[in-house]
Amino acid sequence: MIRSFSGRQAAVGSEGVTLFGVVTRDATALSRALGVDAVSLRELVALVRRVPYVRIDASTLAIRDYRSVVEGAFANRPVMPAPFGTVFRSRDALVRWLELHYVALMEGLEFVHDKSAARVRMVAQADAVGPDFEAAVFDSVRVLSRHAIATVSKPEGAEHGARVADASFLVEREKWSAFTDAVKDEQERSPAVNIEHTGPWPAYDFVRLQFGG
Repeated sequence: MIRSFSGRQAAVGSEGVTLFGVVTRDATALSRALGVDAVSLRELVALVRRVPYVRIDASTLAIRDYRSVVEGAFANRPVMPAPFGTVFRSRDALVRWLELHYVALMEGLEFVHDKSAARVRMVAQADAVGPDFEAAVFDSVRVLSRHAIATVSKPEGAEHGARVADASFLVEREKWSAFTDAVKDEQERSPAVNIEHTGPWPAYDFVRLQFGG
């Protein structure tokens, strides 16, 4: 059965392939530039690297390598990022997975085509306490969502004792400037909340690849 490692016991002693992401069409030159291999199935191309079939530790170096491949591909073409640490038993297992999910993967690549993700962090200032912060976050997410085709909000957290809310927005590239202007407008409208955004990013928060158990 095809699977990714998410705390499960590894089959030690065999060689697998780690999947960084999926793109379309010929990607030989791209894969060489990124230092990975390309596994193709018709229009789909998986960007991979041969690794031992064990769980990949989420070290700073490993995460940096994963991001450099995904974001390098994103600079060149649409990419469906795989979850960090996705490892298949073999190249053949990967090809079977591509075949099984071919239509969904093609539709996903069409969905992220010409779109970028923005990550927005909203941090309460000292005088933004209680429901005022919640209301400000709700209003800002509602306004910014008008400039995006999809939004993902995360549960409120804390950072250095301050209340923090995070959200991601999938934005059409031609509307990126309008989105960043909207973020600035929200910052001026809600001075009690510090609003920052980063991007453009690949659609990390908007891709959910399916793997067998």
